[in-house]
Amino acid sequence: MPTDHGEPNINARRLGLYLRTIREFLELSYDEAAVQLGCQSNWLVRVETGFEWPSPVEVERMMERYQVRGSMVAEVVIDLASRPNGPDWLSAHAERLKPSTRDVLIMESEASVIHTYGVLTVPYLARAEAYVRHIAPRIDPDCDVDAEWDLLDNRQRHRPGGRRRDLDVIVDEGALTLQLSEPEVMVDQLRHLLDLSMRPDTTIRVVPRGALFYEARANPFDLLEFPEVSDRLALVHSALGTHFTPVDLTDTWNRIEEGDALAPEESRALLRRLINEPPAS
Repeated sequence: MPTDHGEPNINARRLGLYLRTIREFLELSYDEAAVQLGCQSNWLVRVETGFEWPSPVEVERMMERYQVRGSMVAEVVIDLASRPNGPDWLSAHAERLKPSTRDVLIMESEASVIHTYGVLTVPYLARAEAYVRHIAPRIDPDCDVDAEWDLLDNRQRHRPGGRRRDLDVIVDEGALTLQLSEPEVMVDQLRHLLDLSMRPDTTIRVVPRGALFYEARANPFDLLEFPEVSDRLALVHSALGTHFTPVDLTDTWNRIEEGDALAPEESRALLRRLINEPPAS
């Protein structure tokens, strides 16, 4: 694949990080690894920093020569090498997305576990189509609603490498009792959340009205987990969009999950009650 002399995208950096971690685990210097791989050391440096994208065949050969081909991490990096620009469906939206937004969506598409918290609105990956079509133009009057739903629909249905993805949702009750101009939209959204809560790969929890409110609970955010990597990546949502944050939000998530949110079954009961008592217009 031709070298990209611009800033490497986040998938390229992530692939390079995996490959560097493997090399360092084997306690090989760049020169030692280059001899073992039969490549130039400067090529290996570019691969590990994301400025060169090796093909899946090249990555498989690297795993064989590192003698780790049978490991789970080898499967992960070979699979990742097949998607230099993220999932295919993202390319249809590439021209209208900022590079930073593209990087966020690429990382989200590779996550095996997504923890997502919403306070004023339902988290993106748990939104129903009618809800998206209702609120998207109110948030951005110039948006293409069809394009927004197509992108979000693909995000929701995507499974990294065809593997299972677990979705863990916490949403504030205030987001579920928001008075919309079309009350049936919220009823449809509540039913969607209830349906999601029945899936084996999805957990829905609701923070009930009256729960203690504190500063850390005021902002929506996501935590992403990836195969064979222990670190979590945090994303924060604001009026300026979604962006990465170096702040570790694991403790905040745990505090909300353990101290504020209802258990899944209690959350389902609350959703059923809200469906039967829809907000007035």
